[in-house]
Amino acid sequence: MGQYLRFALGPGRYAVGLDRVQEILEVGALTPVPLMPDCVRGVMNLRGAVVPVIDLGRRLGLELTRIGRRTCIVVVDLGGATSDSASPMGMLVDAVDEVFAASDMEHEAVPPLGTAVEPRYLRSLVRVRGEATPELDLPAVLDPAALVGR
Repeated sequence: MGQYLRFALGPGRYAVGLDRVQEILEVGALTPVPLMPDCVRGVMNLRGAVVPVIDLGRRLGLELTRIGRRTCIVVVDLGGATSDSASPMGMLVDAVDEVFAASDMEHEAVPPLGTAVEPRYLRSLVRVRGEATPELDLPAVLDPAALVGR
């Protein structure tokens, strides 16, 4: 059974594997980076490390995230548990909802149509109390080459 973090982007809810989440932070000062697409909101200093912050909603083709009371940055590690080189990135989300557990039986294949975001950015649909929540494929969504258009 895996654990997931569920969060809000606009009217939708999405999930990522909890094993990828390093921490959840309040939105603080972000330093803009010139010549970056609008989904790259800037960089932040995280205990001496420079971490890019991606507007996750905008990256997925949704509206630009408006900073509000519940807006936060979810710092994820793209290197994974077996990688020697951690690649932390921050994802700007509207709100964090919950941590939940799901068994393999609660995963469904992503349909080719009918999702708010492109299916290539989704790993599966995870059932949470009967509601299908899209699980994001973080390496595909946060691929640095795709973010800067290379």
